[in-house]
Amino acid sequence: MMSLGDLFLLGITMPGGGELLLILLIVLVVFGHNRIPQLGDALGKGIRNFRKSFSKDDEETPTQATSRDVRSLPEDRAPTVDEQIRTVDPETIKRKEESQAG
Repeated sequence: MMSLGDLFLLGITMPGGGELLLILLIVLVVFGHNRIPQLGDALGKGIRNFRKSFSKDDEETPTQATSRDVRSLPEDRAPTVDEQIRTVDPETIKRKEESQAG
């Protein structure tokens, strides 16, 4: 692992004012002026949640799911494969196998 002294010898240091301005300009061009506030908000929430996870003294608290986190399925949805398997009885399977065999 490289130490800070090794990085300094390679010419890699913290970016100065000009470099930061160039980085901000590239971010502006890539994401556009409308998306930058959204990116900042998402980054802030991520950092806040990261800090919260360490500030809790190993307390296991259940999280409350909000309506934005959980999306409900529509009532008229098709049954899943697992639901279909549970509803098929063994007699139906035997009849299907017999009809395919002969």
